[in-house]
Amino acid sequence: MDNFKALESVVEYLENEISGSNEVDFTVISKIACCPAPLFQRIFVYITGITISEYLMRRRLTLAGYDIKNSKEKIIDIAMKYGFNSHSSFTRAFKQHHKISPSSIRKGGVKLNDYPRASFTNIRIVGGKRIMADLKRIEYMEYGPRKIVGMMKMTSFQKAGEECWGSAFNEGLFDKFSEIENWICKDIDNYVGLGHMSKFIGKDSFQYIIGKFVQPDAPIPENMYFQNISAGTVANVWIEADNLNDIIDSAYLICSEAIEKTGYKIDHENFYWCDVYTYDRYCTPLEKGEKIILDYLLPVIKRK
Repeated sequence: MDNFKALESVVEYLENEISGSNEVDFTVISKIACCPAPLFQRIFVYITGITISEYLMRRRLTLAGYDIKNSKEKIIDIAMKYGFNSHSSFTRAFKQHHKISPSSIRKGGVKLNDYPRASFTNIRIVGGKRIMADLKRIEYMEYGPRKIVGMMKMTSFQKAGEECWGSAFNEGLFDKFSEIENWICKDIDNYVGLGHMSKFIGKDSFQYIIGKFVQPDAPIPENMYFQNISAGTVANVWIEADNLNDIIDSAYLICSEAIEKTGYKIDHENFYWCDVYTYDRYCTPLEKGEKIILDYLLPVIKRK
């Protein structure tokens, strides 16, 4: 499925969940969007400025407002229709969103605070809506089996920077790689370290390993974590921007569209998401105050 059509399909799923009180199923969202739920949640927040749960609340209150205005249904019945189990909880949320009580809507002359349906159809990757990063290069490589070795934490996108990278440098993680220098994989440009995301859980949690790729038979330094990675085709995508946040916010959108356009698709069965901090493209430009490039690695397969 085309990347942005998949995103539109998620919005369609969310719209169908507006009536009722059920929480959205992030497993369903992941399948529709063809990416792990935490990644989609980040994309959604980046584009709309709010979380999926906040989106549903705003849409429910918007449609409830129009139901009150345009029908003679009892307000409590409308509240129940949109998932509120009491008049007081509905009134409180309604006032917060519309700045007026539900009963005042029917007096006329009142403007509702309309929150429209989200849309991904008008987003362009380069120079488009709120996208502040550019695709600089994409290439495909055949990687042999290897290990990712380093520090592992279960984290989220909100905490990964300080919680994981901060700990890695404070604890001298990369100094320990001198013990296994001869086993470090040489098929990546010289880099200070990489972040390897996998095992995505729920709506905002994943396993994050900060470290380096090493050969399959490499010894593991004390207190380090490792994970085996199978051989396969890997996309190496360079993304450039003025700062790291602009890259991170739009990276998956840029990578996935670039991969689709070059005859490949993301290998979701063996999915991982790797950000690589090279000396030449990231560290040196950062020190000089120039634009930086972050490398992304993710497994792909050829489209049939």
